[in-house]
Amino acid sequence: MPPTAIMKPAGNARALGSALALLVMIASFGCDTVATLVAPAVPVVIEKATAPGEPAAPEDPAAPETPESRKCCFRSGEGAAKVCESQERCCSGRYDRSACEDSGGLWFNSADGCAGAC
Repeated sequence: MPPTAIMKPAGNARALGSALALLVMIASFGCDTVATLVAPAVPVVIEKATAPGEPAAPEDPAAPETPESRKCCFRSGEGAAKVCESQERCCSGRYDRSACEDSGGLWFNSADGCAGAC
């Protein structure tokens, strides 16, 4: 048998032995070490979750009216005495159209129209 025929299987065995030794060394480090070497850590951001359907803060009944909502004009009479605290005339946003007219007020489509009439 020629010497190269003997050397070829010995070389293959040496290569397989080296690969096996490398695998054993990697396994001794553990999976976390290998994973850390392979992939860098990615920061994770966790946001505070809020419960769906949280109730909104209740509206304050004594909150001031917005000027855009003041469309009901009270010029005189019992309605003006109730709504216009210290004035003879005022525009209010407390009523919708039908409630305004039922209370003795005049309804306007805009707050500017109400302010001009009162």
